Amino acid sequence: MFHPSRGFRRVRLFTLWDKGKNCISERKANFGTGEWHVSKTRGEPSTSTNLKEALCEKIPVHHDLLRYIRRYFGPNIISQITVDSLYDGLSDVNAIVKETSEIDPKRGIVYRGLTIPEVVTLLPRQGNSPSAEAIFWLLLTGDIPTQQQTASLIADWTSRRQKYTEWWSGPRGETIVSILRSMPEAITPMHRLSVALTIFNISKQAKEAKRHGAMPYTYWEYTYEDAMEFLATLPAIVGLIAKRKMLTNVSGDGDWVQFLIECLTNVNESFDSRKSSVADFLRLYITLNADDDGGAPAAHVTHILGSTDLHINEVLSSSVLAYVDEPKTGTMSQWKELQTKVQNTLGRAWTEHDLRTRVLNLWSRDKLIGHMEADFSDPRYIALLNYARQHLPDNSEIKLSQDITRILQSALKRPNRRDIYPEQSVIASIIFQCYGLTDMSFNQTILYMARTLGMIASIIWTKVVNAPIEHPISKCTYSYIESVRDDSVKKRKCRTPFVDTHKSTRK
Repeated sequence: MFHPSRGFRRVRLFTLWDKGKNCISERKANFGTGEWHVSKTRGEPSTSTNLKEALCEKIPVHHDLLRYIRRYFGPNIISQITVDSLYDGLSDVNAIVKETSEIDPKRGIVYRGLTIPEVVTLLPRQGNSPSAEAIFWLLLTGDIPTQQQTASLIADWTSRRQKYTEWWSGPRGETIVSILRSMPEAITPMHRLSVALTIFNISKQAKEAKRHGAMPYTYWEYTYEDAMEFLATLPAIVGLIAKRKMLTNVSGDGDWVQFLIECLTNVNESFDSRKSSVADFLRLYITLNADDDGGAPAAHVTHILGSTDLHINEVLSSSVLAYVDEPKTGTMSQWKELQTKVQNTLGRAWTEHDLRTRVLNLWSRDKLIGHMEADFSDPRYIALLNYARQHLPDNSEIKLSQDITRILQSALKRPNRRDIYPEQSVIASIIFQCYGLTDMSFNQTILYMARTLGMIASIIWTKVVNAPIEHPISKCTYSYIESVRDDSVKKRKCRTPFVDTHKSTRK
């Protein structure tokens, strides 16, 4: 069986499949001996309540899969790159490997093969929503965790953060707070978070291991430990960003969201009086945003830096700023500003005609805030809308946002064009506001906090497979022109018909 401290040179499990793709048996084999029969699945769900042990069971299966695809399909072409592709941002090119999630053209983002509705339905719950620990277990292992496995991870993170209370109520926390207070008021919470994470070098096991000559195949273990310490304590750093003062009377108990809420206590009276409802919403929001498309700027930055020797906090502090204006269709702040303008001009009494006129006057043809052309509605928006209908059924602002969406959809509908659909910022900003979290710039840090779950899971897998640093060749436009011209000349020469000059001379 695989043992993390010994690497991948010991006995390994794999599955034998017949031609009908039915499992025949499970066997054991050593590296370099005999034929590898590759498992076509992610393996059986782990029964271990220890996340690291569960991950260890998945690693051999994944290495089998990598050997299989590279051995039998190594030369196969995945995607074609044209000149247009280069100047269109490689938007239609398959060029990144990301195991935790991907964008399905018909179903939106899928986590480990599960759609958003499936994730929300199947994951174990804390309160009335899936827990952050459960979604992290899924992203890292590919398994839907049991309630016991989720509880075990909650206990693990609670235990880890108890060792680092100095980061929010001790001298290290004072260092972060003093730096945050010294910044100008114009600095946004996301920029403050980037600075705080740079200081937040909570665990350095990976760097210490490399310094002492650890073998490359064991790096992932130390990265895993650093990542767990980081995630366990991250809500406290977000709390420091919100308050810019030390966090007192914070026990650190409970799941990830309970700890976050404890760190945000006294931010707003409305927030404090509805902690249970806020917790359910934040768990849902974090679940929906736990990972991102691998080609998105922040995810791509993390993918590149994650394969370097940078520490976890350094990698994530570098990617924070890429989320300042996420999503690209419009942040929560931008949507709140737009809807506030509509409300202020309409007043309390307004007609459908008044609303339509005002919305179309405010709409910018350069940027459709909170909406985009698509083939279907974002499943994250649908999940949040269903939550709002159940828990905030009579909220006038939610109704107004739906009216604005309806007007935009009807006004901008064009033949032979895709329909207009709302993005999650349209509904999320209003729910945040209803629960007392009215600072949308700060709420952007909660979006980023959610995305760290997927980013850290991807970083760990990058270390598991010892992925090389992404380093494509770059050239200037003139060089590409010369390359294309040379290629065209070669093709013309190949198409030139052969003429037998000797035969012509004899005649």
